[in-house]
Amino acid sequence: MKYKHLALICAIAAVSLPAIHTVQAAEEAATTNPVPAHNEASKEAVATAVAADEGKEIDMFRFSLRMEKMEFVKKAMKLTPEQEKKFMDVYYPYDIELKKLSDKRLAIIVDYAAKIDTITDADADKLAKRSLEFRKQRNALLEKYYGKMAKATSKTIAARFLQVESIVQATTDVKIGASIPLMPE
Repeated sequence: MKYKHLALICAIAAVSLPAIHTVQAAEEAATTNPVPAHNEASKEAVATAVAADEGKEIDMFRFSLRMEKMEFVKKAMKLTPEQEKKFMDVYYPYDIELKKLSDKRLAIIVDYAAKIDTITDADADKLAKRSLEFRKQRNALLEKYYGKMAKATSKTIAARFLQVESIVQATTDVKIGASIPLMPE
């Protein structure tokens, strides 16, 4: 834990330039893409650039990771241009809702980190219940967007969306879980 800040600085440095280019591309796309959710994502990109200027590197880092994930999802889905447009019309709002949900997860982790040395049974119980609720809400979000995706594209594409998201979420869960110390004895 001594080098926690050093690791964060290195990670931020590694993604700063790609994130800035992503923000610039998003700003340009916002003027040409009429999809409301895409425009909202583009506005978020601009806000992320402003946040970076204000020293909020963690927001910029998270945004960059989301953009990388979006590119991974596009490649993994292997859609035709027409299918991809329909897919992304549903995926953008999904990603925005998932980010809001992920903010709740981050809050749980922050609360745990703040109490780790003095955690009580009651604190542990509250954190565990919040974590379980996060997982329920994330599954409900996937179920909601599976239906929307199936309606906008096809059930096969929607099922592939679930597979890809499950892979990404499982990988993220393992990385986060491995980096968080277990509850003290």
